[in-house]
Amino acid sequence: MSNTLRDRLRLSRTDDNQQTTRLRALVEALGLTVGGAVFSFLVFLIYRPTVIGMLEPVSPNFSSLAVSKATQIGFFLFVGGYVFLTGRWDRLQFSRPSVRDLVWVVLGTVGLEIAAEGTTWVLTTMSIPIDPITGSMDVGLMTWPSLAPFVFLGLYLLPAMAEEQFFRGFIQERLLDGFHPVTAIVLSSVCFTLAHGLYGLGGGAAFLVPYFAYLFPQGIVFCTVYDRTQGVLVVATVHALSWTNLTLLPFL
Repeated sequence: MSNTLRDRLRLSRTDDNQQTTRLRALVEALGLTVGGAVFSFLVFLIYRPTVIGMLEPVSPNFSSLAVSKATQIGFFLFVGGYVFLTGRWDRLQFSRPSVRDLVWVVLGTVGLEIAAEGTTWVLTTMSIPIDPITGSMDVGLMTWPSLAPFVFLGLYLLPAMAEEQFFRGFIQERLLDGFHPVTAIVLSSVCFTLAHGLYGLGGGAAFLVPYFAYLFPQGIVFCTVYDRTQGVLVVATVHALSWTNLTLLPFL
């Protein structure tokens, strides 16, 4: 057998192995997405009425804020169960933050604002109404000014870490096993967008179209921040800050 033929066979096997690796990574990432999304939604259905029943009579404001993190509680339980059952502790992506990470927190926060403004402009230009998804929660971080740091840690940052560990530490990392980082960012953003679709099915197309339009670029920002920092804490901080309605664009 000539060296040229051997080389061709070797390259063919390499291509086949790469395709198999990519397919396996994609299938497992989609499986995690579906499994985590469904599990989180089921937890949401149980958690929401339970928390309302327990906390509403005591503190309506705290109850509203706690209920808003029901999805993240589901992701937290899924992450814990997955790691416990599989022993994949290496998928927990936590590291000591650095000054560079702080820069990416700022860049990520600004990136989310730009993505939201850009999406609003595109939807408005295309005459797609955004009214079905507009609105804000009356209860926010500064409802309890003296306790704001503790509220941020417990009901903003920790829930965001659970969600980001699922989407970035599990799904994006699994995609990185088979794809180029840029491709993994795009595919992970698709998974992020689709996983949230369960919460918008009741609104039909009028809700889902603008909802997905906002979610996908958000996912791109989150995935990019994670790709550049490799730390769940960094991207979780960006995510948590987005829930506080903090805006940095006026200062730029």
